[in-house]
Amino acid sequence: MTDQARTRPGLLPKQRWELTDAKKVRAQNAGRRFVMNLLRYALVICLSYLILAPILINITTAFTYPRDLGLSSSLWIPARISMENWHVALLSLNYKVSLPYTIVQTALIALLQTFCAMLAAYSFARLKFPGRGLLFAFAVFTIIVPPQTFMLPQYVYFRNFDILGIFKAITGKPLNLLGSPLSLVLINGLGQGLKGGLFIYIFRQVYRSLPKSLEEAAYVDGAGFIRTFFGIVVPSSTSDLLTVLVLSFVWNWNDAYYIRLFDSSNSQNLMLAYTRAVGSVDQAIARIATQVPAHYAFLQKNPMYEAAIGKTAALLVFLPLVIMFLVVQRRFVQGVERSGLAGD
Repeated sequence: MTDQARTRPGLLPKQRWELTDAKKVRAQNAGRRFVMNLLRYALVICLSYLILAPILINITTAFTYPRDLGLSSSLWIPARISMENWHVALLSLNYKVSLPYTIVQTALIALLQTFCAMLAAYSFARLKFPGRGLLFAFAVFTIIVPPQTFMLPQYVYFRNFDILGIFKAITGKPLNLLGSPLSLVLINGLGQGLKGGLFIYIFRQVYRSLPKSLEEAAYVDGAGFIRTFFGIVVPSSTSDLLTVLVLSFVWNWNDAYYIRLFDSSNSQNLMLAYTRAVGSVDQAIARIATQVPAHYAFLQKNPMYEAAIGKTAALLVFLPLVIMFLVVQRRFVQGVERSGLAGD
């Protein structure tokens, strides 16, 4: 029996034992909570390490002096800090040209894809027409089907592009849009871009959640379908619009599949430049041998040096996305919560 139970003379013996048992239960619950919190934090720390360790090692390697690569003393903190790996990676990616080109190209693709998804989703959410459910099912179906499934039909279609035989009737043969940015414009403009079905689904859920009274009031004021969409619906879903725009930008930025399939001759795309440089780092270093210090010649066939250049190039590709996320982080999280991507 505890001292507190003994010092309360108004309690009967049974009540004193019940008070003691309640304290034991509370102590046991506190112990369970402590163990669960300990396991939870240990799991979070382990997962964080698995995610962050490769990034931290890449950052350390990028700042490591080339002759110190592979030394145990430079695993987490460089023994000697150097910017030469960055210099070589910048040259191998042709960063001054490929970065602005890729930003503009990806931004245009993301804007076009988002605009197309908005129009399609609003039609599915508000318009009633025969086959609406079937068409929406096809749009959702593209989410779960791997894009490689459509590779051959899309390749053949853009290799022999024609609209109702018009081009063949005029020029005698269909157009070949492979190797042209126009093929990417058409794919995204027609809702068949990367993750296009997912964006249509997100916007449809958002538009269905908007109160119809706003649109009905606009119709009463004489606004048409298009004016209501751009004047009422779009301003009411700006956070969701930003969310889809960011997701589209990130996925198209990291995409090398569509770029390689339809515009493989493009030498200015950053992701293609990265895949080429990482695929043959020794050749990339040899191409810029006249632009790097002469005493690095012995490192051209060193696998540690090749890996360091590849890791540094990966950071250069990854860095613009980090900056973009830091700028739009608040609105992006709000849009994710509203669109339901985070779950309940």
